[in-house]
Amino acid sequence: MPDRVQRVMFTPPIRRICIRVPLLRAVYSGCLRRHPIDLQYGTDTSGLVDHLTLHRDATLVGQLRPYMGSQPTIIRRALDTLGDIAGYTFVDIGCGKGRPMIVASEYPFALALGYDISADLVRIANANAVVMARHFPQRPPIRALHANVSDLQVPSGKAVVFLYNPFGAELMRSLLEKLEAELASGAIQHLYIVYDNPVCGEVFDNSRYLTRWFAGEFTYDHEELGFGPEDKESVVIWQSVRGARPDAFPDRNRRITTKDLLSASLEG
Repeated sequence: MPDRVQRVMFTPPIRRICIRVPLLRAVYSGCLRRHPIDLQYGTDTSGLVDHLTLHRDATLVGQLRPYMGSQPTIIRRALDTLGDIAGYTFVDIGCGKGRPMIVASEYPFALALGYDISADLVRIANANAVVMARHFPQRPPIRALHANVSDLQVPSGKAVVFLYNPFGAELMRSLLEKLEAELASGAIQHLYIVYDNPVCGEVFDNSRYLTRWFAGEFTYDHEELGFGPEDKESVVIWQSVRGARPDAFPDRNRRITTKDLLSASLEG
């Protein structure tokens, strides 16, 4: 699509009209365009992968959500709320092609680790990790592993778990049970859960092991407009009661409103 046409289509008034047209909606999802971060680094994190192709198990497919990379600006602004995370492990659940891990490698994590149920996406994420290591050998290592929620192992110590609406409430509760068990045993000393587009946020709100850290909306950077379904995203962050840091954000308890299986917003 010519740049001139794209510029017109992505102006807010035109976008609001065209995004309602089914045949044009794919254009606004960003799945037909290469993301700026891939143009910058020579990686492959772009595209849209339907949930039906992520796994063959029919019992799981209904819980999975399509793959689309979250926006680097959203990830950075969310991580910036956390304060000192030197030595923490970044864990992306449902990492797909690994864009959040690429962004996380800009920070002083000990490791950027990802898990995904799709072996094909894990291979792409690890290929991207090789590209990033070549560009930035001094950054934290990136590694993706093929695993279902029931199989993954959360690293001990201090961790930041990142989620971009990877699956439904049933699998989210399974993930929470794993995290709670590690917190109860003391294996995890302190934990942040960064949930971009928190469709199943009530799962974490109901945990006695977690407390709210942050709730807010972040807008896309100008160059990211058209590479995601909206122009801003809601982010809610929890921290563990174990090792909790003093509250820093007064609006952290804003209520999550779920629009549908794919999007959530915040009230207030």
